[in-house]
Amino acid sequence: PILRKLSPPLVTLLASGPEVQYITLRNIQLLLQRWPTILQNQLRAFFCKYDDPIYVKLAKLEVILSLTTEENARVVLTELAEYATEIDVDFVRKAVRSIGRIAIKIELAADRCVRALLDLIQTKVNYVVQEAIVVIRDIFRKYPNRYESIIGTLCENLDSLDEPEARAAMIWIIGQYADRIDNSDVVLGTFLESFLDDTAEVQLALLTAIVKLFIMRPTAGQDLVPKVLKWATEDVDSPDIRDRGFIYWRLLSTDPEMARTVVLSDKPEITAEGEKLDMPLLEELLLQVGTLSSIYRKPPSTFIPFAKKRFLGMSPALTRLTIAAPP
Repeated sequence: PILRKLSPPLVTLLASGPEVQYITLRNIQLLLQRWPTILQNQLRAFFCKYDDPIYVKLAKLEVILSLTTEENARVVLTELAEYATEIDVDFVRKAVRSIGRIAIKIELAADRCVRALLDLIQTKVNYVVQEAIVVIRDIFRKYPNRYESIIGTLCENLDSLDEPEARAAMIWIIGQYADRIDNSDVVLGTFLESFLDDTAEVQLALLTAIVKLFIMRPTAGQDLVPKVLKWATEDVDSPDIRDRGFIYWRLLSTDPEMARTVVLSDKPEITAEGEKLDMPLLEELLLQVGTLSSIYRKPPSTFIPFAKKRFLGMSPALTRLTIAAPP
C-alpha cells in the first residue's frame, strides 16, 4: 500500500522545473531497481517533450527502459523510433541504443526492434547508421543465427563507418558469420589495409575476426592471417594486442583444433541491464534518497569527510518474516 502511494507524488514532481525533474528521475531509477512495479501504469508520464533539456531526456529514457514490458513494448518502440529522428545527436544515439536494449530485454519484441533498426539504417544518417550497427552486434550476440539475413543490408554501409566502435562491431559481425558471407575475406582485407592506423578496439576485433575466418575457411583466410599476426606481434604498441597475437599464433601453429575450440567458443550471455547496482549499495543509497548520494550513485563517505552511514532503526514493521522449513 505504501509503495502504491509513492506513484502520484513522483509523477507530480515531473511537472516541476528541469532541475527538479532530473533529481526526481535519478531517484526514480533507484526506486525502480528495488521495486520495479511501483510506476508500471505511469509509462506515458515519462515520454520526452520537445523542450526538455538533454539531461532530462536521457534520464527519462532510462526510466522508460525500466518500465518496458511485453505488454507496452510496441508503444515504447514507436516512441523511440520517433526520438531517433530528432536533431540532438546524443539523444538520437541513446534512443537507438535503447531500441537494442529492449530487443535484448524482451525476446518477443526482438523482431520488431530489428525492423525498426533497419528502417533507421535506411535513413542513411551517418551517426544513426553507426549506432544501429553497434546495437545489432549486441542483438546478434543475444540471438545467434537468428538475424543473419540482414547482414547484406549492414554491409551496404561499410564505407560510412568511421567511428571505432561501429567499425569494431561490423568487423565482429563479419568474423562471426565468416562462413556464411561469400566475400568475407575481401571485406576483412579492406579493413586490414588501415590496421596500423586503427584504434586498439578495432585492431583487436580485426585480429580475432581474421583468425575466425581462417578457422572456418582456411583457403579464404590463409593470406590474411600471416599479415595480421605479423603486424599484431611486431608493429603494434599495445601489449593486449601483442599478447593476443602471440596466443593465436601459438594455437594455430601447434593445435588447430584447440584454436577452434577457444576462438569459436560460446560467448557469455549479454544482458540489457544498464546502471544496475549491487544490492548492498542500492540499499544504502535508498536511505539517501533526495540527497547528492542518490544523484552520484555513491555513498556519502566517498565525497563527504567523516560522513556517517545511515541505518534503519529496529521496528516491528521492518521485521522480515521467515517461514520455517517443513519437518
